[in-house]
Amino acid sequence: MESMKILFAGTPAFATAIFERIYHDNSFTIVGLLCQPDKPFGRKGELKPPHTKEHFEALGIKILQPAKIDEDTIKIIESLAPDVILVVAYGKILPTRFLNIACCINIHASLLPQWRGASPLQQMLINQPDYFGITAMNISPKLDSGEILGYSYLPNTHQDFPTLSLELAQSGGKLALKVLKNLSSLQALKQIDADSTYCQKIKKNDGCVTFDNACEIYHKYLAYCVWPHIFIHSSLGYTLKLSHISLCEASSSNTQGEILAIESDSIIIGCAKGSLRIQTLQQEGKKALSAVEYLCGKRLKIGEILC
Repeated sequence: MESMKILFAGTPAFATAIFERIYHDNSFTIVGLLCQPDKPFGRKGELKPPHTKEHFEALGIKILQPAKIDEDTIKIIESLAPDVILVVAYGKILPTRFLNIACCINIHASLLPQWRGASPLQQMLINQPDYFGITAMNISPKLDSGEILGYSYLPNTHQDFPTLSLELAQSGGKLALKVLKNLSSLQALKQIDADSTYCQKIKKNDGCVTFDNACEIYHKYLAYCVWPHIFIHSSLGYTLKLSHISLCEASSSNTQGEILAIESDSIIIGCAKGSLRIQTLQQEGKKALSAVEYLCGKRLKIGEILC
């Protein structure tokens, strides 16, 4: 029996971790990887390849990086004759002509139809359901609305973005493998559109917070701790990034931004509702400091306002 020919389509490290599970299974032949073009990175603007490209190019996999999926790209993919195109966080909407090349399966980081769109993992962390999950589905022209082929879920243990990404990628790899090996016998289930929710691409300013609700800030930190981070705007005109945050308690009433306590390695900041423990602060354009060291430098004391 011939092995199933798979074309990978994905860009970030999350996709690499899922594709790895398929690559190392002898049931499949990987005919190529479709990913986003290299992009400028850092102050020098040097081109940086996608994580998937770095990983699979070293393994001898054919790499395709079109600026857009045009007719020439379609012809190249058709010549590879994939049986299945496995899509994980490719980064752009796929045209209908592409979807007609082969069976297209997407691994999406939410329990669909919840959180269709570009930032499902972050939205799950902000909304804090009892369970997080990942979905395998047939791809349809309408965004993340295809028929469901399988789910995998795991409990909410207050993971942050890197931890949940790793856990869901591991679950997603197992799910993808199971779906591909049982594809001919699976009965796909239609999504219930009335139950759907949507999420947008994250912007830098989404990380801006005020000391209103400690729980909400903490959940935003879990979601945005890699990017765009959590920050406040100072009355003096600069931004202050907050890192290594934990929820102290969720119900007290305080003056927003009041310094409630200074501990050996952290500070307690009051919110209108609840309070936060913060270990690291970084003023715009300066290096990160321990929160205690930052307060010393600014000569701020208990009872005063952080920013």
